[in-house]
Amino acid sequence: MKKFWRIFKKVMIILGVLSGATLFIVVLTSAIKHKQAEECTALQVKIDYDSGLSFLDEAEIAQRVNYLSGGNIVGKTLSTVDFRTLENEIEKNPYVDAAEVFADQSNKVVVDVVQKRPLLRVINNDGVSYYISEKNERIPTSTKFTSHVAIALGSVATHRDTKRDSAVQAALYNLVQYVRQDEFLDAMIDQIYVKENGEFELMPKTGGHVIMFGNGTKDIEQKFNRLKTFYREGLNKIGWTKYKTINLQYEGQVVCEKGDTTNVL
Repeated sequence: MKKFWRIFKKVMIILGVLSGATLFIVVLTSAIKHKQAEECTALQVKIDYDSGLSFLDEAEIAQRVNYLSGGNIVGKTLSTVDFRTLENEIEKNPYVDAAEVFADQSNKVVVDVVQKRPLLRVINNDGVSYYISEKNERIPTSTKFTSHVAIALGSVATHRDTKRDSAVQAALYNLVQYVRQDEFLDAMIDQIYVKENGEFELMPKTGGHVIMFGNGTKDIEQKFNRLKTFYREGLNKIGWTKYKTINLQYEGQVVCEKGDTTNVL
């Protein structure tokens, strides 16, 4: 008899658990169906303006969402809104890094947009101008907003197929990434001139000299370490306008030129 009651209690517990799970599924399914049957009450676009970027405005994103929805999305049944397609289409905008579209608890459709962040602006000898993003993607310039980042001028080859872009552009990306991570260098360097042979000349914001950096694909850290040491131990003592060029292309050396006189340090 005791064995019977033990088995009976176990069966009742199992039945109770199953009944609870079934009830939960029914309630959840009912809630989902009820939610899907509800209508969009409003459209809200959020853009990360706190990043300091203003390539996009809320009105154009809202207009795009309404167009993709076949008309005004407000009033449409939520079950008919293809949130994934809206995200994918918005992310095709050349200034959009990521987009998230969802309905909140008040049935408002929210579009959360993150803009691409420029790392460098290129203005090449062909008159072509564009940005390179922090993810090494090309961003077109905009009449609405100008991002104040370092500028690369000169011989930077640009093709319609970005995969064919020159090794020079890849070197620029690596160089500027390094500069941005160093507080002193980031405050110092804002222009890079690319010579026809692919070598770089850096234009510092202060001082009347040009930094002959050479190839931008190797020894970046060593060259900048020599430059910072020279600034600290050399120019701080003798003056920042003494030399016309500072050459970092020679291993272990900083070669400075003033007029007709060349000094090796």
